[in-house]
Amino acid sequence: MDQASLFIAAGICAVALALTILSAWFSNRSDVFLVGWTAGMLMLATGVLTYELLPPDNMAVVAFAFGIQVFGYVIVYVAGRNFTGHKTPRRLIVGLSALCLPVVVPVLAGYDGVGIAIYNFIAAGMLGATGAHYWRARAEAPSAIAAMTAIYMFAAFSFVLCGAVLLQQEQWVLHAPPENWAEHINAIACIAGITGIGALSLGLNNLRAARRHREEARTDPLTGLLNRRALFAMMGQQPLQPGSAVIIFDLDRFKAINDRYGHAAGDEVLRSFSAVVRSNLREGDIAARTGGEEFVLVLHNAAGQLATGTADRIRALFALNPIFTPSGKISATASAGVAFATRANESFDNVLLRADESLYRAKDNGRDRVVTEASSQETGTQAVA
Repeated sequence: MDQASLFIAAGICAVALALTILSAWFSNRSDVFLVGWTAGMLMLATGVLTYELLPPDNMAVVAFAFGIQVFGYVIVYVAGRNFTGHKTPRRLIVGLSALCLPVVVPVLAGYDGVGIAIYNFIAAGMLGATGAHYWRARAEAPSAIAAMTAIYMFAAFSFVLCGAVLLQQEQWVLHAPPENWAEHINAIACIAGITGIGALSLGLNNLRAARRHREEARTDPLTGLLNRRALFAMMGQQPLQPGSAVIIFDLDRFKAINDRYGHAAGDEVLRSFSAVVRSNLREGDIAARTGGEEFVLVLHNAAGQLATGTADRIRALFALNPIFTPSGKISATASAGVAFATRANESFDNVLLRADESLYRAKDNGRDRVVTEASSQETGTQAVA
């Protein structure tokens, strides 16, 4: 296959892949980077097909073809940053887009060889920078992202070769597509890159979507904590050891809050309590919302006063911070029961049951307090009043 046919094939591949990725975005519109990748691929395809199919001695055509490709590489770079969780400042996008000027101006002046050589080095730089961003995110999927980075770098290297050959041969004026060994390598690299990066991008997107669905299945959507199913699935596989503690919280008179202020306000109360819980957890601690207004914490290496102190700190902070809602200011409290694992490999269910019994004592004794099973010790504002 001749060089022109290879580049036309690359352009057609880019269009087909862009449409495939766009269809994937329609099924999950939260992945904005797919839109950027689609737009970038369409711009690159437009530039390649324009240069190969329209008269190459028309400098306006050449300027458009390579100028839009520069924009395409910028968009692909921005999409790569989006994928790795980096927002691209608008001024950076504007600055990178201005890179089309060193390409377009020489071409319009009649030096298409100069403009195309500069384009090759710009394309190499943008592809290399995009690959570097993916590499920094390789922890998410090491093999796939390593392969994607390698493809980006190989494509970047092929553009460096194209630019170097034009400079070495001093081809300042072309009026026809350059044809040499470097261009053949570049054409092959483009076809391999488009298909390889496209397939890997779709695979990574599917992997991320599956991970997100798994996370959604185990997370309470209102509070962001684990849900009941996830907690019991996790703790069913992890028997508790001495020194571990289970704390059950129940928001006091929560039904009355819902009845008086409305369910939207009640949701704000739940979110406020979960925020207090999260701010008082250590690494490795587990928190879940297991019912309407019931929360369970599992603390490892937290025997005695550490677990009780954590429970009482959460209780006190929640009571001291009223929740402001459109329905009015809400002052809410919570009660808690604490129980400890007393033997090796004790089941979570056993400790949870004892924590639940302590919670009932806290409720019976006036609410807004923490009761620990070991000595029926109470802490709380009402307990010490």
